[in-house]
Amino acid sequence: MPTNPQSGNRAPENRGDSTPNDSSPDNPLGAAVTADELLPPVEPPSAGFILQLFVVPAVIVLAVVLLWLLVTMMATRGDQDPTKIVAALRSSNQARWQKADELANMLRLEERYPDLKHNAELASQLAQLLDEEVEAGLDDQNSINLRYYLCRVLGEFYVDEGVEILLKTARKDDQRDIRREAINALAVLSHALSELQPPQTLEHPQFVETLAALAGDQDDLVRSQTAFALGVFVLSPDVDPRLTIELEKLVDDLYSDARYNAALGLARQGNLRAVGAVTEMLDAEALAMNTAREKTPALQAFKRDTMLDNALNASRLLLENHPDADLARLRAAVKQFVDSAPSWQPRPVPKSLIERAEELLAEVPSS
Repeated sequence: MPTNPQSGNRAPENRGDSTPNDSSPDNPLGAAVTADELLPPVEPPSAGFILQLFVVPAVIVLAVVLLWLLVTMMATRGDQDPTKIVAALRSSNQARWQKADELANMLRLEERYPDLKHNAELASQLAQLLDEEVEAGLDDQNSINLRYYLCRVLGEFYVDEGVEILLKTARKDDQRDIRREAINALAVLSHALSELQPPQTLEHPQFVETLAALAGDQDDLVRSQTAFALGVFVLSPDVDPRLTIELEKLVDDLYSDARYNAALGLARQGNLRAVGAVTEMLDAEALAMNTAREKTPALQAFKRDTMLDNALNASRLLLENHPDADLARLRAAVKQFVDSAPSWQPRPVPKSLIERAEELLAEVPSS
């Protein structure tokens, strides 16, 4: 018999869902189920799980790091092998300058290569190579560049294996710039040795005689470089007095750069023989004559300001170390600089230098 669509005997639809208050053997009263009851029970991780999750990866990472350190250490040792370094520098191809650049960078990175500057064997082999190059006396640019480079590098060490050949190069090389670099390397090396603990002094049987000869050299630039180096050497507490005598001679040199370098060295020593040249370094006309040799106005201004900076430092040392000496001439030169510097041409003097001179006059009373 057909059903009546309006009758109440229609069967309920099965939507496939259950309601929270359905009754079941586990939930006889049809109460709501909580979230905690739906989650599995919490159990502490096992030792095997912790081992897999943390310890094994840590061991793998440690092994990788140790392998990297081993490879790096082996590579570093190879880079510092004296025989390989010098062999590369002896080659005549591009490998020479690549190794030269690498060695220069390694010497600069002292924190990464802490033992390199103390490597006496390397310094000795480099000195031997320089000796061979000086004896050969080749004048092609490659040979000149190599001798110049070797002089500079030998000055970067903390050992004195290069002293003898640097003295020889300063005396004998035909190239003026190489001689000057050898002299400068001796000064750099002397300063480096004095900074060690305990401090060391640069010594050699021919040291004083060589420097005395260089102080009287016919070349103006060689004498100027020697004056600078002597200014470093005389700071040693056990300096040979003959070096101070040579420096005092150079403070009267006809070449102004030699004269000024000698004055700065004597001022650091507290020697009043520096007063005349330091006073001259604060004079506008004297500075203009000295810097006229520079090729551009910018270089002239740079050299002038550098010399003024050095002169003010020297003036302070002399005025502070000799409060009872008659240094009226030096104070007058500083005062004249303060008054006239704002109008100096062609480029104005930096205001910071003028302010330093004013502070010097205010802080150091006249005698």
